[in-house]
Amino acid sequence: MRRWIVLLCTLFLTLNAESFRVYTEYNPPFNYKNAEGKAEGSSVWLLQELFLKTGQTIVDGQINVVPWSRGYHEVLEHARTVLFSAARTQEREASFAWVGPIGKLRIGVIAKKERHVNLQALRGHNLGKIGTVHDSGAEQLLLKEGFTLEDFDRFSNIDSQLRKLREDRLDAVAFSVDAMFYTLQATGCSLDAYEIVTLLRENDLYFAFHKDTDPALIERLNQTLKAIRP
Repeated sequence: MRRWIVLLCTLFLTLNAESFRVYTEYNPPFNYKNAEGKAEGSSVWLLQELFLKTGQTIVDGQINVVPWSRGYHEVLEHARTVLFSAARTQEREASFAWVGPIGKLRIGVIAKKERHVNLQALRGHNLGKIGTVHDSGAEQLLLKEGFTLEDFDRFSNIDSQLRKLREDRLDAVAFSVDAMFYTLQATGCSLDAYEIVTLLRENDLYFAFHKDTDPALIERLNQTLKAIRP
């Protein structure tokens, strides 16, 4: 009898399986590319476990670590795709189907302590530039605070922006606070030399699926996630 139950469960998963193209970005400790060039981090493990338990698969078995803007637009435009770890914001709510939460994100602005950066003094006066990543949550939050795209030095990855900050080519950088400090420490910087100028928001992180993903599957994924991560 037990064997038949196992077979029926396997058949159910197979019949209800979908294959997703998966995108993530550099945002440690949740998701990043390791020395072997493969995706790693707590959210990577969680997605793999979630798919294993629900019978879903990843196209070519490959999690694509790409610039945020690319992954964001791929999942906006193409069915059977998923992006993580994504902050679930009011602006994005209707654009995706959400599975989570899977973690907590602190979005903020950091700078060198010795620069004594006043964030509001940078707004609209061409006195300096804030490094951002295209289409990131940090950009959206700063725009809501009255900043414009002209106030930003925009690029596709955070490594480049932090390098400019270290070299005093930017006044500040806006992104995930934990990812920025992780990256600075990994490159040999003393974290004592940097400070959080302002904390813009704390957000729950989610797996963001294409908005037309089957609602029944999204519900099953959410229920399975609760069992994995109570």
